[in-house]
Amino acid sequence: MKDDEYVSVSNDSSAPNKKKDKGPLHQIHRFFGRLKLRTVLTLLFGLVVVLAICITGLLAFQNSQYSANELAGQLQHEVANRISDQLDSYLQVPHFVNQLSIDSFKHNRVSVHDTEDLKEYFLELSHQFDTVEAICYGHEKEGNYTIISKVGSPGLATGKERYYGISNQNTNFSFVEYHLFPDGRTGEKTITIPDYDPRTRPWYQEAVQAKEPVWTPIYMWLEGIVSIDAVRPVYSDTGELLGVMDTALTLSGISDFLQKIEISPHGQAFIIEKSGVLVASSTVREPYVNENGTLVRLSASACKDPVIQRTSHYLLEHLGNQTIISSKQFQCDYGGTRQLVQISPYQDQYGLDWLIVVVIPESDIMGSIYAHNQITFIFLICAIIGTIILCIFLARYITKPVLSMNRSAKALARGDFSLWTDLDRDDELGELSHSFSQMAVQLRTMFSSLKASEERYLSLFQSSADAIFLLDTCTLLEMNRAAEEMFQISAVDACGKEASSLFDEIGPVICEMINSYRLENNEYLSKTISRINNDGEQYLNIQITKIPEDNRILSLVHIRDITKERQAIISFAEQEALQKSFTQIQMILQLLPDPTFVIDADGYVLFWNRAFEKLTGYSSASMIGKGDYEYSVPIHGIKRPVLIDLVLHPEISSDNLYDRIEQEGDIIKSSFWVDISGEMKYISAIAACLYDSTGTIIGAIETIRDITTLKQAEEALLVANNKLNLLSSITRHDILNKIMISKAYLSFIEEIDLNPDQKTYMDAIKRSLSEIEHFVSFSKTYQELGMKVPEWQDVGEIFRRAEKEIDTGNITVNIAISGIFILVDPLFEKVCYNLIENAIRHGEKLTRIDITSYEANTGLLIKIKDDGIGIPDDQKKLIFERGFGKNTGYGLFLTREILSISSITISEQGSFGDGCLFVIDVPKGKYHIDEQS
Repeated sequence: MKDDEYVSVSNDSSAPNKKKDKGPLHQIHRFFGRLKLRTVLTLLFGLVVVLAICITGLLAFQNSQYSANELAGQLQHEVANRISDQLDSYLQVPHFVNQLSIDSFKHNRVSVHDTEDLKEYFLELSHQFDTVEAICYGHEKEGNYTIISKVGSPGLATGKERYYGISNQNTNFSFVEYHLFPDGRTGEKTITIPDYDPRTRPWYQEAVQAKEPVWTPIYMWLEGIVSIDAVRPVYSDTGELLGVMDTALTLSGISDFLQKIEISPHGQAFIIEKSGVLVASSTVREPYVNENGTLVRLSASACKDPVIQRTSHYLLEHLGNQTIISSKQFQCDYGGTRQLVQISPYQDQYGLDWLIVVVIPESDIMGSIYAHNQITFIFLICAIIGTIILCIFLARYITKPVLSMNRSAKALARGDFSLWTDLDRDDELGELSHSFSQMAVQLRTMFSSLKASEERYLSLFQSSADAIFLLDTCTLLEMNRAAEEMFQISAVDACGKEASSLFDEIGPVICEMINSYRLENNEYLSKTISRINNDGEQYLNIQITKIPEDNRILSLVHIRDITKERQAIISFAEQEALQKSFTQIQMILQLLPDPTFVIDADGYVLFWNRAFEKLTGYSSASMIGKGDYEYSVPIHGIKRPVLIDLVLHPEISSDNLYDRIEQEGDIIKSSFWVDISGEMKYISAIAACLYDSTGTIIGAIETIRDITTLKQAEEALLVANNKLNLLSSITRHDILNKIMISKAYLSFIEEIDLNPDQKTYMDAIKRSLSEIEHFVSFSKTYQELGMKVPEWQDVGEIFRRAEKEIDTGNITVNIAISGIFILVDPLFEKVCYNLIENAIRHGEKLTRIDITSYEANTGLLIKIKDDGIGIPDDQKKLIFERGFGKNTGYGLFLTREILSISSITISEQGSFGDGCLFVIDVPKGKYHIDEQS
């Protein structure tokens, strides 16, 4: 978007005074001022009653809540005490049985060596103390073991059956178990476990380590029963360990009691160890899992019972590793239900350290209270509704005359002055009604005059051909129909919005003009901008005038479409510039020394310069406007496609038109003999496409040049060169014949006995003849340089071909080049051969040759690197000179000369001692890369 100039404006303005901030009382006053009087009276009357009722209900609810919590705490404390008492009585029995047994052993009432005596005694104790699951004794010295149990190999029995197990020398120390009849007789054998030693069992070792009465950890029997055992070591009077007494209890006995205890409809109780492992629960009978004979105890936090699981998580998060020495009560919420929790420690003198947890849902306690509160709440609602209805009737009575006057005032506001109703009253409201009636008559007269003036203004506003806006700062107040059509937006959708968000890029410009300048009366601000719409580029002139209204300044914006006027000016200027440019180009083409002509995209001649007229004899007037290949007749004598057609139409085949065509991008070239006006001329032609500013092809241009003289000189030079080459060939042949004859004579002379001096002379003559042969061979190779035009050759393929002609032995030649072609003399294979052969001949410790390439800023670099001894720094430039070297001295000289024909250079950049590095630098335009390869 482009801007034209601004007109000068003045910047005199004064900021409006800001309103003072009001206090909270003012805000409350304003809030009630927005409400109807009837509503305010109803709210005030009702609010007092509702507040009193709500405060009373809230206090009653809080009191009931406090009473319920007190009741729940007492219940939890009572349940915890009952559980603790039950645990005391349940867990004291096994230790009492152990003490009775040990006392009987000490007083010789029972012999620990007599298995029958132990059996009868343990059976009597088992019937006497029914809560005990098993009673057994393990002998330390002999390893004997005797047990009376309620559990046999089939599993847990009814509680009335007993099983007798024994392991001693008579059973070969295998554990053998028998079923016992009610009268104590031994029945059938139920299980045999070989090599059973009680001294290796956990319960035995636990007692031995403790050296006093103690509880074993909870473990699982071989029969799959989970228990906790009271164990006690038995010592002699001298302190010698005689054995261990063991009385077992199952965990299910504790769970049975917890399940029977009455807490609340949904209350629970469970016991956990300090580690968080579950011992017993009122909802989970077996707090463990038997996995392939291994006891896996359940953590309370992993229990499937949600109450146990969530309560355990809560304890872990809020209590952590705190030591609990007294009962604690707290509340926790989960699942939308509040739970009342009490945790109490349980410890005994034998090492037990458990926690008793009692959980009671608040709903169990608050159920009846909630029901009572609901009834109370219903009564409160009914009272509130009744109060509101009474307040409504009272407010209606008070506000009825005020509402009547309000309706009449609204009718006046709408312009209806006939609906005013006087109140038939003598009080203040009646006097106010009479005053409003008189005011209505005066307003009727004023509004009639104002309406006529407004209609005239709207007619002018809407009929204007310019787009007109009325804005308060940047907020749009009004816009006419011309503005709606110009910006394709209705006034209904636009009015009331910020102009910066409307009218595309024009809105921000208008706001910037309004905010940037302060205008005095009778001044205006003008600006011309351009924008792009569906019809192209559009030019708009924007004028802004300030209009004072009450306590604010409005902005009146006029926008006029001046696209046609601006386009007319631009079109005239462009035509002038185009005509001037065309004249200059036409003059340049006319003065070109080379014949040139131009055709359009349809093949019709647009331009035919003077040089073409002079060459062909065809005038410009006779050729301009001709098509259908007419422009080929002056050169070729027939209608046929020429280079300019091949450029415009690449699909035309050039096979039968030109012997050879060169193409660089969209430019094509060719040279050919042609008969022009009875004279043979050798013509060089070049053609290219012509484009407009959008890149579209609009035609083509072709230029030809008569290079007959140059061609004839080239052919004469070639004939002379051929004659010289023939002479050189004959001379080399004669010299080689003479050398061969001389070598024959020398061979005859060598058969004669010669003295040392004569042999020295003979060797010198032979070396001289060999050098002459090398010179002749070099002159033949050097003569072939430049004899043939350079051609595109595959670098990697030529190096591989040269490698096959050389005996590389154990040397590795790595040619890492593919798909790279360079324009070079056909003798390039000689270059590749020389570089590889030279490395093998002079490398000495050579084992590897690497041939690579990469593109640089200057062109293509081909590197031939070996790991031989390299070349001394003072010889790097001399190695390419003729005659320098250890062999013939012509290899690298010829290499440089062959490459130089195509402007390709070669240098040695290696380090002496690390090997040679020959770098061939191919300039841009002399190589191309086949990406597919």
